[in-house]
Amino acid sequence: MDNTSQILQRSAELFAGQRLLLVNPPADELARELPADWHVWSWDYAAYLGLRNRLDEQRLDFSHLCPTLDGLDGAVLVMPKAIERAEYALAQIAPLLKTGCPLYLVGEKKGGITRAEKLLAPYGGTPEKLDSARHCQLWRTVVHGQAAPFRLADWQQGITLEFPDQQVELVSLPGVFSHGRLDEGSQLLLEELAPLPTGKVLDFGCGAGVLATVLARRNPTSRFELVDVDALALHCAAETLGRNQVQAEVYPSDGLSDVHGRYAAVVSNPPFHTGIRHDTSVAEQFFNEVTRNLLPRGELRIVANGFLKYPPLIEAHIGQCQVLRENSRFKVYSAVVPG
Repeated sequence: MDNTSQILQRSAELFAGQRLLLVNPPADELARELPADWHVWSWDYAAYLGLRNRLDEQRLDFSHLCPTLDGLDGAVLVMPKAIERAEYALAQIAPLLKTGCPLYLVGEKKGGITRAEKLLAPYGGTPEKLDSARHCQLWRTVVHGQAAPFRLADWQQGITLEFPDQQVELVSLPGVFSHGRLDEGSQLLLEELAPLPTGKVLDFGCGAGVLATVLARRNPTSRFELVDVDALALHCAAETLGRNQVQAEVYPSDGLSDVHGRYAAVVSNPPFHTGIRHDTSVAEQFFNEVTRNLLPRGELRIVANGFLKYPPLIEAHIGQCQVLRENSRFKVYSAVVPG
């Protein structure tokens, strides 16, 4: 069981018999083993798939928005990776709780839980640290009054991006990749004007949808599908497409789990490189699996940090790899399946 779940188990008496909202949990046995009436909200599709086999689906929500629930005795937020995502979640959770209800925050020290006091302070009395173990902390505040109603528009950020051939209205939410801006890697990939093969195109790890929006306009004979593991990213991608009058299909997938059929092209600014670890195993797995989804003469076009040793992996699984563009930090790679 995850470390955050284990520290919650240590305080099981706090939750026994309570009707509780559990937010952003890992896909483990916590909700089964702790004797409480749990309702789970997750924005992580991988976690949602893992929990779907452990919980009644009526008690499980995968969404960019918190479910509206009555009669809660408290709520537990497992600390997200991004502080701003924690703020976004708490702003939705707190209005569901009546005065005197506990609001818990649990997480790993390296994951930002040391900011718990500041995060919880707006919603209750002085936050208190209840436990510290397994490099994790459990914090609680008691809600002191009805929090202001949540308004998605207050958190949704819109920006205008200018490209040589078009203007794009981009929508983003806290914690979505490159929130509120165009990242350098995606910008470099979009500087490449070579057309994509005609047919279906998959935007893998679509984020807020900027790649598909720009490329769909440049390749009007292509039909785009966008996938991501993050419910907030999927919402933003759909909003971005709509505001720019681009037709495409948007749906969740854990990697390529829900991607079916074969594509003329796959484009991506892939979320393979995290933290300081230079582990290419996730990338290699993707390159291996995506081969099944590419048609003969289908193209894989990605952007990645230049120091990552992707070309040998791409050539081992897909075909000859060429560099279309590069700068001091990133490279745009293209490989075409033989056929």
